[in-house]
Amino acid sequence: MADESLADMLELARRLGVEAIEITRPHVGKIKPSHKPDRSVVTEADHAVQRNIVAAVSEQYPQHAFFTEETLETPNAYPDRGSARYCWVIDPIDGTRNFVAGFACFGTSIGVLDRGVPVVAVVVEHNLGHVYTAIAGGGAALNGRRLHMIDPDPAQDLMVGVPSSKDPLTQAVVALWQGTQGMIPRNIGASALHLGMVASGALGAMFCKKCKIWDIAAGALLVTEAGGRISLPSGEPRIPLDVTANAATDTPILAAAPKTHERLLAGITGLAVTPKS
Repeated sequence: MADESLADMLELARRLGVEAIEITRPHVGKIKPSHKPDRSVVTEADHAVQRNIVAAVSEQYPQHAFFTEETLETPNAYPDRGSARYCWVIDPIDGTRNFVAGFACFGTSIGVLDRGVPVVAVVVEHNLGHVYTAIAGGGAALNGRRLHMIDPDPAQDLMVGVPSSKDPLTQAVVALWQGTQGMIPRNIGASALHLGMVASGALGAMFCKKCKIWDIAAGALLVTEAGGRISLPSGEPRIPLDVTANAATDTPILAAAPKTHERLLAGITGLAVTPKS
């Protein structure tokens, strides 16, 4: 059996995340997207990145399972998510619509869960070469620089990451934040990168209602290891994640530094729309 140290898993995930940049680069400017049944966009580059990650991980850790955004080509070839201790959660291109449109902001997210609890995280932004990493109990970093989240002064402006979905809760939260003095909503179209930016302090917070498990598996660990807090929009714990859930299941999240999280959560839970997990 392969060595299962978290440090080795982190190094493999980091290497594969960086390799994803080279895989996507030849596709830029000549992308032919297609649509999945849910109308989301997918490209051959998504599949190529995912194939590379799955092949390398399964070779080194044949006993590990996968939860991937794109359909596995041979799903029965890998351990069952519900029985394997470790599950690799992969978003090959976080921000595929950006990638297709030529909007230079997209990345790759790789998280490793230990029975639903994130223990290894890598999020790589392809255009700036930002590499976010985290390991359970070992902190978070951006390009090797340790990250330590600090609550800003409530009187200061706060940039907050918001999603593109138009469900009632999201619309209510965005309207609340847009209408609050000093709150500056930002949407880059990539939830994993939003979480990395929260961990690094580039964003003061992020909210997402219709995120999927691959959007947050890595980013959630980045935030908590940098000293931040994550939860459901209702305030209930976000972790552990359910690796047996249907891929279409929403995994809502609110992430921020501790006091900021408390302040924003009070506003969200006061909305007329009831958050659901």
